[in-house]
Amino acid sequence: MKLIKFFSISSIIIAPFLIFLSAIHFAGFSSSFYKEEFSRYNVEKNIPEALEIHKNVMDFIKGKNDYLPDKFNGREKTHLQDVRRLVLLSKAILYSLTASAGILIILSARKLKKRIDLEQFIGKILLFGGLLAITIAVLLFLLINLNFSSSFESFHKIFFQAGTYAFDPEYEIIVNIYPEELFMDLGLRIAKFVTVVSFIFMAAGTLIFLRNKKIK
Repeated sequence: MKLIKFFSISSIIIAPFLIFLSAIHFAGFSSSFYKEEFSRYNVEKNIPEALEIHKNVMDFIKGKNDYLPDKFNGREKTHLQDVRRLVLLSKAILYSLTASAGILIILSARKLKKRIDLEQFIGKILLFGGLLAITIAVLLFLLINLNFSSSFESFHKIFFQAGTYAFDPEYEIIVNIYPEELFMDLGLRIAKFVTVVSFIFMAAGTLIFLRNKKIK
């Protein structure tokens, strides 16, 4: 039973990472989202070809091509290369965690002979994994709304080298195509996505518990 407990705790910890990474890749690369944001912040008014440049940037970041427009200078291209490495790493982590979660469930299924015990195991992962994810989503929501600039700066300090992510809007177009407000909206979009998925996880887990309680 100690092994099952370890599998359960490990799966519950993995669940929020799966939800958040899925949210980032789903919400972070939505073409309709950026189209709406560009319109909201008048990006195309200053840079008419913004959507075309953005499509190229997204293809580059996702590893679909190795080319960036010459509209970006060396510093901007270096930063986008750093973003690409981070995105591809997060994608690899997402796949690895998905595989790990699957392996843990398979191993647990072999240990738990009764179907009802396996359902309880999965229900616990869904319920408590969703609860943990929604707690983190609420914290993210509060950070964004209370002091987004500070949170955004802290994020960059963690994942990028100092001096590689500050740009002058007068001379560098990257901050004109992607204003800080856009990333604030993106953060809120991710937090909302995580919240919805977490509620689905929690609801499914609760239903499994209630159904099995009636069976018992």
